[in-house]
Amino acid sequence: MPRNSHARRPLLVAVAVTGVTIALTVTVLPGPDRPPAGERPPPSRPIGTTATTADDRLLHDAEQRLLRDCMGRHGFTYRVFPLGDEPESTLFPYVVDDADWARRHGYGAELRRQREVLAKSDPNRAYFAALPADRRAAALVAANGPSPDGLTVRLPGGGTMRRSDRGCVAEAQRRLYGDLGAWFRSSIRVGTLRQILRSRVVADTGYQKTLGAWRRCMGRSGYAFTSPAAARAAALSPVRPLPEDREIRLALAEARCAAESGLSRTARRLDAHHDRLLAEEYRADVETRDRLTAAALPRARRILGHVPQA
Repeated sequence: MPRNSHARRPLLVAVAVTGVTIALTVTVLPGPDRPPAGERPPPSRPIGTTATTADDRLLHDAEQRLLRDCMGRHGFTYRVFPLGDEPESTLFPYVVDDADWARRHGYGAELRRQREVLAKSDPNRAYFAALPADRRAAALVAANGPSPDGLTVRLPGGGTMRRSDRGCVAEAQRRLYGDLGAWFRSSIRVGTLRQILRSRVVADTGYQKTLGAWRRCMGRSGYAFTSPAAARAAALSPVRPLPEDREIRLALAEARCAAESGLSRTARRLDAHHDRLLAEEYRADVETRDRLTAAALPRARRILGHVPQA
């Protein structure tokens, strides 16, 4: 499973979703090799990947700079923040299979608490909370536009999402990606595919068959969980979370059984298989995302002053 991941957190983005709940994710690409003559290239970055690249950070930092400058023109302060990490569940979407990581972090309860502390100390959150009510409302309009209207996308899993095409978030993304509507639609649709990918993998008969071997292995260690998701939920229960030592023991048992049962290998193979199928099924969205992110990279370098202005 991927070991490094990221989350992109635009400021106070107002999004209207109908019929489905999704996580907003944005992925970027490395430059692809040229395919053999007559073959259509695969997506330049797998749909399910969460690995952070230098290009991720470049695009994030450029968008943050644009957002800061736009909010400043409207009379508000916004502090740029670095690219953060995604929750541990995205590091191991199918099963914890890294014993060293499990030995250090268990299922990541302590890392989650650290993120919560950081979120509470976010200077942007404190700044906006301290604004008078009328100024806070004006800041939201400056950031998000007057209403979540202007951009609409139909999601692969059903439902639609709407977002404003006005405000500083929209302005920053328009300047960075050029065609805001195409970027919004393609990036949201491709981001949503990650959830569909995960659901297809765990529903695959190959995964389910190997899951039985994982259960039997866990049973020999004294655990009766039906799936890795059930073990994680028990360890990180908001009502009665496991003590740290028991959390780590459970995560280590899961990692050992992931290897012994073959569940980790099966999940990797099925993830790559269904990733390819989804990328072909939604090729137009993937290609649009890749084209717009590739074009955004030189703009991001100019915005950050990494190359001279033309």
